Amino acid sequence: MDRFLSYRANAFTLIEILVALTIIGVLLSFVAPMVLSRPDQARNLKIENDFSALETALNLFRLDTGRLPTSDEGLQILINEDDSSTGYLSGLPKDPWGNAYKAFFKPSGGLQIKSAGPDGLFNETDENDDKISKVFK
Repeated sequence: MDRFLSYRANAFTLIEILVALTIIGVLLSFVAPMVLSRPDQARNLKIENDFSALETALNLFRLDTGRLPTSDEGLQILINEDDSSTGYLSGLPKDPWGNAYKAFFKPSGGLQIKSAGPDGLFNETDENDDKISKVFK
């Protein structure tokens, strides 16, 4: 019997494991909201970068032609469709949800680029999920 009492296994007790799991859970409750919001941040960053690329292409088009594209031409005029040097973009970017960006022409003569957002629908009201660029003049 003394032989069994003198032997002690080197292991964690149930209480020690529960305390460690509780500490990990508390730490995760602080970290998880920051990690889970990253996909939305990445989508917004892609939209901002696409707007910047389109703005650069529009500025180059305006420098070459002296005007912005018309509503009939749209953003398609910026594309280099063949292997010539006439285009400003190799292709039109798509928003993070796979939808094409759309140009909206303002009565003042400006141009605004919109992403349809996650629902894929362009809405005219301000209470929607569409992402809108600044107005190019």
